[in-house]
Amino acid sequence: MELPKVDFKYIRQQRSIKPSDKNSTVKAMSGFISNSDKDSLMRASYYQITRNFTKTVNRFVAFKDEDKLIEIPHGIGQRSKFIDLMIKYFETLEEYEKCNKLLKLKDLVIMAGD
Repeated sequence: MELPKVDFKYIRQQRSIKPSDKNSTVKAMSGFISNSDKDSLMRASYYQITRNFTKTVNRFVAFKDEDKLIEIPHGIGQRSKFIDLMIKYFETLEEYEKCNKLLKLKDLVIMAGD
């Protein structure tokens, strides 16, 4: 199963992540990020994008830490893919309230042109 490609726009940098398959992603990530770090990152992103739906639809900042931020650009179809990725993560943790809120945000993002 191929995971969707997600483009992240850093301030003054552009990075693309396209894993070839789930197993290679897990292998690559195992030496890169721990499960607790992944959980912290997913929760920080969740709170960042669900804090204010209007701001998120206009400027999709997926992560913000002091002077660093990760923004997903408008109009390339990556915002809804990022939300799908988060929904799958929180489904595995059985945090369905978060999934529901993310689905509402996804609908707004898609209506705005993703």
